[in-house]
Amino acid sequence: MPKILIIHSNKAAREFIEKLATPHHLVKARDSWTSGMKTIRPYRPDLLIAEVDPRSSAAMDMLRYLRRHHIRTPVILVGPAAAGVLLPTAMHLGASDFIEYPMEQSAFDQAISDVLPSTTDTGSTTPPVSAEEAGANLSELEKRLNHNMVCVAGKNQVYLQSLIQGGGRTSKPRVALKCPLRKQFGFPPDVYYEHIRDICCGDPSICEAFRKFTALNSA
Repeated sequence: MPKILIIHSNKAAREFIEKLATPHHLVKARDSWTSGMKTIRPYRPDLLIAEVDPRSSAAMDMLRYLRRHHIRTPVILVGPAAAGVLLPTAMHLGASDFIEYPMEQSAFDQAISDVLPSTTDTGSTTPPVSAEEAGANLSELEKRLNHNMVCVAGKNQVYLQSLIQGGGRTSKPRVALKCPLRKQFGFPPDVYYEHIRDICCGDPSICEAFRKFTALNSA
């Protein structure tokens, strides 16, 4: 059963979200960023659901902390409609989604299902490791791809992904990128080394999501 960590300062909202999550997940809830950050490493959640407030930089600071410490836990932000103005920055910093609070059970479940499959090793949805990737220093490869990135949606988004396989085990890391443009236009957001090398860092116009984005913004 996937593990979810909820961080929300408002008790009523925290308990509401916890109630939505409990039927299908193992849930821990914390009332502050400090206690939440202390819980992440020992609990090792599969998903983090966190409060976002348009009057505060706390959520953005948390996302920066996660990136700086190479914590790849997916993050769904929850907040009022006004917090939507922070979404572009939040997505750039690695947030997976935003849900307006309060939400229906169906919307909550859909947001989680959109995020959690990307952390589960399904085998058939992930391309095999290329020979170049298998023989490389992955940290150096990650840095080089981020440096060579052409597509604006992929700027500093390349990371090393380890997939959850069950029983507390994870796969060996591989180079990956979760593309917000592909998600926006309904394509699988996760792409891997050869796609990143040839398309994101080479010719983004080959990507169907990039073409749709370009057409939308030139109309």
